[in-house]
Amino acid sequence: MKKMTASAISTFKYKILFAGMINILVVSAMLGIQGAGYLGISLAVFILFFSFHSLWLSDMVAKYIRGRNARNQYKNSLNFFKGALLYAVITGAFFCAVVILFGNQLGSFLIRDIHIGICLMVIAVLLFVQGISEAVNGYLQGMNFYPPVKIFYLVRQITSFAGSIAGMKFLGEYGAKVANLKHNEAVTSVYGAFGALLGMLAGSMTGLILLLVFCLMLHGEIHDMRRKDNARYQESALHGFRVILSLRLMHGIRYIMLFSPLPLNYILYVRLCKSEGDSASWIRTGGFLFGEAVPVMIILLLCFVLLNHKNYRQLAAHWKNEAYSQFREKVFAMLLSALTLALPVCAAVSALAQPILKCLTKGAVKEGNTIMMYAAIAAFLLVLETISFRLMELWNETLYLYLTVVVSFGVQTVFAVITFKTTELGMLGILLGIIVQATLFTVLFFVKFSKRLRFTGNQIKKLVMSLITSLAGALIILLIYQIIGDRLSAGVATAVSMIPGFLLYLAAVTLLRIVSDNEAEYMPGGELFLWLNGLLHR
Repeated sequence: MKKMTASAISTFKYKILFAGMINILVVSAMLGIQGAGYLGISLAVFILFFSFHSLWLSDMVAKYIRGRNARNQYKNSLNFFKGALLYAVITGAFFCAVVILFGNQLGSFLIRDIHIGICLMVIAVLLFVQGISEAVNGYLQGMNFYPPVKIFYLVRQITSFAGSIAGMKFLGEYGAKVANLKHNEAVTSVYGAFGALLGMLAGSMTGLILLLVFCLMLHGEIHDMRRKDNARYQESALHGFRVILSLRLMHGIRYIMLFSPLPLNYILYVRLCKSEGDSASWIRTGGFLFGEAVPVMIILLLCFVLLNHKNYRQLAAHWKNEAYSQFREKVFAMLLSALTLALPVCAAVSALAQPILKCLTKGAVKEGNTIMMYAAIAAFLLVLETISFRLMELWNETLYLYLTVVVSFGVQTVFAVITFKTTELGMLGILLGIIVQATLFTVLFFVKFSKRLRFTGNQIKKLVMSLITSLAGALIILLIYQIIGDRLSAGVATAVSMIPGFLLYLAAVTLLRIVSDNEAEYMPGGELFLWLNGLLHR
C-alpha cells in the first residue's frame, strides 16, 4: 500500500475542517437563525468537551506507536493502542451516560433553555464515537498506514454533509407538526438542529466503521510486523491507559483553555446578562455567533494555516540545522504575509459584515452585523496567536507556553465577567474576550522572544507600512460599498467593492516596495507579489 506522510495527512485534515465549516454555514442558512442557534451552541459545547477529551488523542497515539515501532516493539504498540482505546471507550461512555441522563438540566444550567437537551444527547454520543475514531486513527497513522486515514476523513465529511441536510429536512418537517400541536415555534428549530446533528453523527459512525474495516484488511500485514518484535519488556494495555489518562491532564487542559473562551463567554453572557425572559433572543445571538460568524472566522484562519503549513516544516528544519538567519527571515516573512494578506482580507470581511451576512442568512440585523465584524477582527488576531503558539512548540518552550495559555485564559475570563456584570456591552463582550486573549498571548510571546527573533529596523518599518496599507485598503473597500451598496444586491455589492478595493491595495503594496522579491520567496502566498513585481519589472 502506498505510503503518504504525516504532514500530508495534517494538511488534509485542515482542508476537511474547511469543508466542515462550509457544511455548518449551509445548514445554518437552511435552518434559519433560530435553528442555527441550537445547532451552533450544541457544536460549541461539543468542541468544549472534545478539546479536553480526545482532540489530541490521535497525534499522541501516533507519536507513541512510531517510537515503539522504531525499536521493533510492535506488540507494545498494539498494547498501547488497546490502552488508548480503553480510555476512549470508558471516558466517552461515562460522559455519554451523564449527558443523556441530565441533558435537560445541563441545557438549563448552560443557557437556561431545556429544549437544547435533545441536541446535547446527540453531542454526547458524537463525542463517544469521535474518541474511538481518534484512537483508531492514531494507531493507523503510527503504523504508517496513511491512505486509509485520508479516505476516512473524506468519507466522514461527505456522509456528514449529506446526512446533516437529510436529517434536518426530515426532522424539521416533523418538528413543524409538533410545534403546531404545542403552539411553540422553538420546537421546529430544535428538531431541525437535532436532525442535522443526527446526520453528522451518522457520518462519524460511517467513518468509524470504515476505519475498523481497514484495520481488518490490514490485519495480516500488522500480524507480520508483530512477528519481528524483539522487545525484552512487554507493556500492558493498562500501562497505555494510564499514559493516556495522564496526557489528558497535560494536553487536555491546554487545548480546553485555547478553545473554550468563546463558548465560555457565551455561557457567561447568558447567565449574567440574560437572566430573565424568553430564551429566543440569546438563541438568536448563538445562531449569529456559532452558526455564521465563527465558521467564517475559522475559514479565514484556516486559509492562513494552510498557506503556512509547509513553512512550519521549513522553520523546524532551519532551527534543527542551526540556520538561525534563515529561520529569522522565514518568521519575518510569515508575519509580513499575515499583515499583507491575512489582515486585509479579515479587515475587508469586517468592513463588509452587513452584505456578507445577508448572503449567508438572506437578511441582516444590527446584532448579527456587529458579531460578524468583531469575529473577523478576532480571526486576524488568532492568526498571530497561531504563529506564536507554533513557534513556542518548535522551541520546546513548554513551560512558558502553558503559562501563556493559562494567563491569557484567566485574563480574558475575568475580563468577560467584569464586562457582563458592570457594563452594557452585552454580547460584544463575548468576542472582546477572544480579542483580549489573542492579543495578550501574542504580546507575551514577543515580550519573551523578541530578542531571539531580532528583527531589524527596516523589517519593523515594513511591518508598520503593511499594517497601515492593509487598513487603508479596508477603508477603500468600505468606501466603495457605501457608494454603490444600496443599488446592488448583497452578493454583487460585496464583489464590486472587494475586487477593485483589493486591486488598489495590491497596487499600493507593490508601488511602495513593501514586499521585495527575496521576501516574497519566503512568504506563504508570496507568489502573488512575485508576479506583481514581475509585471512592473522590479
